[in-house]
Amino acid sequence: MTTRKGIVIIVSKDCVCQNLYVNLFPMHHIPKNSHALVVMLKVPVTGQVKTRLVPPLTEKDAARLYRCFIQDTFSRVSILHDIDIIAAYTPKNLKLRVKKIVPAGTIIIPQKGKDLGQRLSNIFSELFTFGYKKIAIIGSDSPDLPSEYIKKSFSLLKGKTEIVIGPAEDGGYYLIAMSRNCKVLFINIPWSTDVVFQKTVERAKKAGVKSAILPTWYDVDEIENLKALRNNLKASLAETKTGKFLETVLK
Repeated sequence: MTTRKGIVIIVSKDCVCQNLYVNLFPMHHIPKNSHALVVMLKVPVTGQVKTRLVPPLTEKDAARLYRCFIQDTFSRVSILHDIDIIAAYTPKNLKLRVKKIVPAGTIIIPQKGKDLGQRLSNIFSELFTFGYKKIAIIGSDSPDLPSEYIKKSFSLLKGKTEIVIGPAEDGGYYLIAMSRNCKVLFINIPWSTDVVFQKTVERAKKAGVKSAILPTWYDVDEIENLKALRNNLKASLAETKTGKFLETVLK
């Protein structure tokens, strides 16, 4: 990798890519571990999150529910050892609100990019630049995502596998992890469609990138997903903020 005049050029045996260097991290940032887990989130502003759950939820309740999702996600990943936990948030002008939601000491960075592909690509680029060797990114739409799936993604990257993807039921993916940076996986993908996972796997194969696939899981975007989540949380007997909140809004 070489840099010049604000441009990062990444060269590998499989791809040559170029993108603006975005400086998500403060320049003094030093990784505590060689592994990083990034949780992508939106600041839970009323009327701007989980809008497909309105109705039956009110906009205020949808925002409160999503705040619970974020808190439970960080609670689940807090048990992971030897991994730096990072919150990547949007919109960028609401950092102080993020600090009130995530655990103290969490590294907080803004998301930057016009679409999901650019935001993912920029995060991977920045983290690899700062010296992380293995990086996984998850969303905050799956508060009951098994932590074992995250552990498995890092375990798979110890071998010859270069990327790990966790497919979502809606055709996207809930996790993507890499041991090296290859931006080609994020270029010209039809984001927010039911073929995101399929197209990403096809792109990896075409680029000669060795990949591994995790079990399928689900994002909570529709009311049926929400009902499934409530049932799963009841069955697990886990004490979660999401579970408690759902008992008050879903009858």
